[in-house]
Amino acid sequence: MEAALHAVPGLREIVRPTPFIGPETRVREVIDIFQGDASLLALPVVDGGRFTDTVNRRNLFFRHLGKPFARDLYGNKPISTLLDGQGTVMESGLDVNSALARLLEADPALETDSFAVVDNEKCHGIVPVADLMMQISGSQARLLDRLKGLSTRIREEVEKASKVQQDLLPLPEFKEDGLTISGGITTSSEIGGDLYDYFRLGGDRFGLVVADVSGHGVQSGMVTTAAKASLHTLIALGVRTPGELLAGMNGAILSTARQSLLMTCLVCIVDPGRDELMYANAGHNFPYRFAAEAGRLEMLDGISGFPLGFDAESAYPEHRLPFEPGDRLVLYTDGIVECTDPRGEEFGYARMEELLARHAAAAPAEVRTALLAAAAKFTGTDAFEDDVTLLIAARDGYSY
Repeated sequence: MEAALHAVPGLREIVRPTPFIGPETRVREVIDIFQGDASLLALPVVDGGRFTDTVNRRNLFFRHLGKPFARDLYGNKPISTLLDGQGTVMESGLDVNSALARLLEADPALETDSFAVVDNEKCHGIVPVADLMMQISGSQARLLDRLKGLSTRIREEVEKASKVQQDLLPLPEFKEDGLTISGGITTSSEIGGDLYDYFRLGGDRFGLVVADVSGHGVQSGMVTTAAKASLHTLIALGVRTPGELLAGMNGAILSTARQSLLMTCLVCIVDPGRDELMYANAGHNFPYRFAAEAGRLEMLDGISGFPLGFDAESAYPEHRLPFEPGDRLVLYTDGIVECTDPRGEEFGYARMEELLARHAAAAPAEVRTALLAAAAKFTGTDAFEDDVTLLIAARDGYSY
């Protein structure tokens, strides 16, 4: 048992051998290599046997080659023209937990999707961040079978896992390109089963995700970690619609939980350029939209698919509707509507809708604070029986 507790995988066990390129390789040739292998996230650049940098797929196509003329401009130039020496590098002797800690220290938003493993200027290959997260998830799952015999040292490991989970969440407040976002989780145990995230999808389009695993604790935390990893891997591979993101995450949850746990999940994409909201639902609580022009709060109770991890063939229909300046979008988990007062009465949807309507013109952070305060006052405690997650987004630019 003691040996099993110390068996934390190292980077040398998960590194993927990857084709190398030289600094003089033409950009056009690098494009062909990436297009020939959709799973390839980065290419190490080696000069005379010495590692010099990495070419990241996402940075190459979106940062350098995103404009129509860019491929013609750079196509025949050497790849060294586009290198900046900023690629993340780690040693093969690091274990996966230490590697994640170092990655989060350098990149708190976890925008990095892969990094090179290098010893003494020799590159062994690339580690996708999704693989790193899956290894950490596996380590957490193995701890579950030993919960009854947890020592003080193992409790500290659980606390560390809780910190890792919290560190993987995006910043609670965000404001950019006419969109204001406020999100947060109040967990009911050390490791929660809720997840929220937001991310840019190119241009001014933003994605928002809220998810809830059945139950909470280490095993649920493992599933949320796998969901986060798979979500960002899919985004890196160019998946852009809510239904396709849910379908891809469904496969990851099935592989991780093997139908022992299910996850409800809601994916929304805000497109300010089109004044449009697109969303798909995998068995999650229906979100709310406040339409500023009409002064109307509505529940978006369209058709919902099965929760993630239930059926490999699940499909997730997509819905489109206007989302104009001044409009609000409220995503949440059932922990807030199902919390109860001392008599056992639930907070419920009616109370939440009344509060949302009353605070329709408030900033997202104010709405989130008001909802949590109302639920705490109703229950008589701010320690809820289930995880409570709120993610609120608002289009700016409307005068009430």
